[in-house]
Amino acid sequence: MKVGIILAKSFSKRVPNKNFRKFNGKPMIHWTIDAAKKSKVFDKIIIATDSDEIIKKFKKYNLEFIKRPKELNKEKYGVDEVMKYCLSYLSEKVEYACCLYACSPLISYQDIKNSFSKIKAKKYKYIFAASNFSHPVERSFKVDNGEIKMISKKFFNTSSKFFTETYHDTGYFYWAKADTWKNEFLSYSSKSSFIKIPNWRAQDLDTLDDLKKVDLILKSLKKK
Repeated sequence: MKVGIILAKSFSKRVPNKNFRKFNGKPMIHWTIDAAKKSKVFDKIIIATDSDEIIKKFKKYNLEFIKRPKELNKEKYGVDEVMKYCLSYLSEKVEYACCLYACSPLISYQDIKNSFSKIKAKKYKYIFAASNFSHPVERSFKVDNGEIKMISKKFFNTSSKFFTETYHDTGYFYWAKADTWKNEFLSYSSKSSFIKIPNWRAQDLDTLDDLKKVDLILKSLKKK
């Protein structure tokens, strides 16, 4: 069996009530649910949450729910511990499990299909979504006590065309076999791979500015 487990916790520290914010008239989690259903790769789609309010509000989507402990919201726990808990809760035999994040309004069903095809090839233990940085990270800087400090001064005058492309995890989803989730930990290594998400669709949702940007992208897509 193939399951999609959508993680939706009750709170967000940086953007309050993030799971309930609407984009194009739909709650944030709608877009992840919609992509998961349209992909047609899952035998079962589950929302894993610590919130009774989320269960109540999203029952209309006709999905199953796992009420996970609030303890798993603590910073010391990550996606691995949550997935281990969810898979131990299920009585059915699961072969592949995809961890999906609720706050991914720019996710595409094709992303899910392509990533499933890749994990099914059994060359890698984990498949996730990633995108390229739009500017060389080697030329980035930070501000320390009001002072600009380059991450690496030696690259100050180096043209961007000479740098190798670098990538970041988009935080949209993570595929693995159920046994892998139960016995190992997600890592960026030779046992993992990714599918590339176009840069314009790889948007974090950590600030109100991020929300405005994604809302404009969705509205633009709707006009097409």
